[in-house]
Amino acid sequence: MDIFFEEQNIHSMSSDGELMLTILASYAQEESLSASENQKWRIRKGFESGELVNWRFLFGYRISKEEIEIDMETAPIVLEIFERVIAGDTFGVISRDLNSRGIPGVLGGKWCVQRIRDIVRNEKYTGNAMLQKHFRNNHLEKKKCRNTGELPMFYAEDTHPAIIDEDTFNAAQVILQEIQNKQKNRPAPKHSEFTGKLYCPHCNKNYKRTKSSGTVGWNCSTYLSQGKAYCHGKKIPETTLKAVCASVLGIQDYCSDTFTDRIERIEVPEDNHLRFIFKDGKVDERTWADRSRRDSWTEEMKQAARERRKNQCQEQ
Repeated sequence: MDIFFEEQNIHSMSSDGELMLTILASYAQEESLSASENQKWRIRKGFESGELVNWRFLFGYRISKEEIEIDMETAPIVLEIFERVIAGDTFGVISRDLNSRGIPGVLGGKWCVQRIRDIVRNEKYTGNAMLQKHFRNNHLEKKKCRNTGELPMFYAEDTHPAIIDEDTFNAAQVILQEIQNKQKNRPAPKHSEFTGKLYCPHCNKNYKRTKSSGTVGWNCSTYLSQGKAYCHGKKIPETTLKAVCASVLGIQDYCSDTFTDRIERIEVPEDNHLRFIFKDGKVDERTWADRSRRDSWTEEMKQAARERRKNQCQEQ
């Protein structure tokens, strides 16, 4: 389709028009690059002088063009988070407690593990600021990237009022480092064919694989992070899940390859109820009854119980 540009007096379909449009596009791209580089230069010069550039929001503060001041309503929550982390509370426990108390999170949202972690590792709560922790990759994609040494960073002191002292912040960083060290030493999780396929339609989250008391099961990630008040999230034993899958697939013994080839997604509309969405568009539903506690014990669980009783008798 031909487009006529009246101001330039060119047709997009003509040879002269295509050449002119290419030249104009190159000129516009160079102008964009120049403007981007000028903006970067201004921001980086501000960083070098300790200026807080483009800082618009941080939980616990009121930020305007004129000043940065402590928000007396939310700052005590920041202090409580640091104190509880140092005292040994987990991020999950803290986030669930804050949500149960009706305390609004960042920008009015719900608290979660990542929100707690972001607050605890943010040095700005000490009144100091590490500048240029992120950057944009280029003026076209404008993708935000974490600065891992590509550009210099600047540590500015006393840039704004502090909510916590540096001793409290450093003590919390020790806890963070301990958590990271434990996570590094954990064995890499095994990939499961159910990962990303078990879906909770109530909170729009996927189910996660969990291990507890010698059993493996799947539960809604909202339930795991925020508790039963936010999602019913009844745990589905993996053995039950595989048995139901075998039934809906029409095979005697469960086969992971068959499941992957045929099943697109599994929804959990309510407890003990699965809705299977096949890749060919077919939908099938299954329900099951929970086994009694006695029947649900595996041989491994029974052996572990025997060992515990044996150790208890020896201690006595």
